[in-house]
Formats: sequence, C-alpha cells, structure tokens
Amino acid sequence: MVNFSKRSITSLELLISEIEATPREYWTELLETLRQFRQTIPLTNSPVINAEQAQKNQAAIDLLDSWLSEDEDASEHQQTWDYLKKVMDEDRLSDRPLFP
Repeated sequence: MVNFSKRSITSLELLISEIEATPREYWTELLETLRQFRQTIPLTNSPVINAEQAQKNQAAIDLLDSWLSEDEDASEHQQTWDYLKKVMDEDRLSDRPLFP
C-alpha cells in the first residue's frame, strides 16, 4: 500500500496538470526527458523502519498466528456462527434477515 502525504499528492497533481497542459504531440519527448532525469538521480529504496512500530507489528502478527494455531474444532466455529446469525436475526426491526 502506497502512502502519499498531502504534499506529495499536491506535487503529483501539479505534475499531472503540467503534463495535461503540454500538447500531446510532445508527450513522447516529455516522457523520455522524465526517464532520463529519473536515471540521473539517486534512488533510495531502503524504507525507514521505526523499531517501535516494527515491534508492535510483530506482536500483532504473533497474536494472529497464535489464534490460527489453536486446536479448535471447525464444527465449534460453525455452531457459534449459526447461533450468532439466529440471535441477530431474531430482534431485527426489519422483516428481512440480516444473514439470509
């Protein structure tokens, strides 16, 4: 998932408006110029990792893994789900079931 800041979105909008303001017959040259420029700048592909956030993420991952590894019967899950559907459909204001 790409996370753009407001500043980068504004920059992207400005870039797009400049491209749209350029006559189409020059777009090929504009694209080539942009590619040449990109090749001359140093790219940093290493993301900045916040150690505290990484630790929180790992704790959440470990919790989810522990839930997945629990030895619970699938029929128990199905019974619980059937009960929840029944209870939620009983007291509805509408005649339509929430879970048909």
